[in-house]
This record gives sequence, C-alpha cells and structure tokens, in this order.
Amino acid sequence: MAAAPSEVRVESRAARINPFFSIVCGMLLMLGGALVYWLEPGPATGKAQVEQVVSSGSTATRALQRARDREAEARAEQERRAAEETAARARRATLELDGAAVAEARRQREELARRQAEAAESQRAAAATEDAWNRFYRPSATCRDPSNAATVECVNEFVRAKREFQARGVAKPD
Repeated sequence: MAAAPSEVRVESRAARINPFFSIVCGMLLMLGGALVYWLEPGPATGKAQVEQVVSSGSTATRALQRARDREAEARAEQERRAAEETAARARRATLELDGAAVAEARRQREELARRQAEAAESQRAAAATEDAWNRFYRPSATCRDPSNAATVECVNEFVRAKREFQARGVAKPD
C-alpha cells in the first residue's frame, strides 16, 4: 500500500550525519590519544638507569663502565656505517657522472668522425668533379690565348660548356 500524499516522512537527525564527518572525528580522537601517550613521561631510561647502577656499589661501577663501553662501541659502529654509506653514495655519484661524461664524449667523437667523413667525401666528390671538368672542357684555340680569355665569346663558350657538362649529369650545379 502506498503512502498517502498528506503523510510527511520524518527522518531522524542522526541519519543525516555525513560519514566523512564521523571519520574525521575518529581520526582526531586517535591523534589526541597519540599526543597524550607521547607527552606522558615514560619509565626512566638512559642516564637515570646508569645513575641507579652507580648507587648500588663497586659492582655497579664495573657495570657502569661496561655500559659506557657498549655505548662508545655502538656510537663508533654507527659512525663507521654512516661513513661507509657516504663513501658508497659518493662512488655511485662519481660513477654516474663518469658514465654520463663517457657517453657524452663517445657521442662527440662519433659526431666528429661523421663530420670528418662527410668532409672527406665532399672533398673527394669535388676533386672527381674537377677532374671530370678538366677532361670535358677544351677551350677553342682563340680562348687558349691568355690575352683573349676574357672576351665575351670565350666567356660564353665557357658558360655553354659548363651547362652541357651539368646537363650530362657529370657534375652537380655550382
């Protein structure tokens, strides 16, 4: 049976509390408990225990000396471990830097070798083209004379020969 429209449903206030609010309140309570536990004075440790041992007599003096020795050994061991760890970190950093420097140097050497090979190939190609041109171009008898070499007819003859040489595909255009 359906509820009549005139009935008003009343919800309790507790049913509308956001679950997130409950979680936050619980966490605050836990943090408060941890703070109280942390601030509460604990049992006597360290120097207080050593003072109790000293008050118990000559055996206590030996026990105190043994405790001091153990503390000194523990400190020395801790310092030794810290020094070893620092040295290991420095070695790793040096190796990483050396590795990066070696890789960079190798890349630079490869780039230099590639450029030198390209330059050598370019020079060989230029020399081959020059040899082919010298074999191809034979100036006329009039243009072989140095006094006539700068005349318009000789220059035009040279240009026509150069175009024909390039058209044959023997050389790249200049």
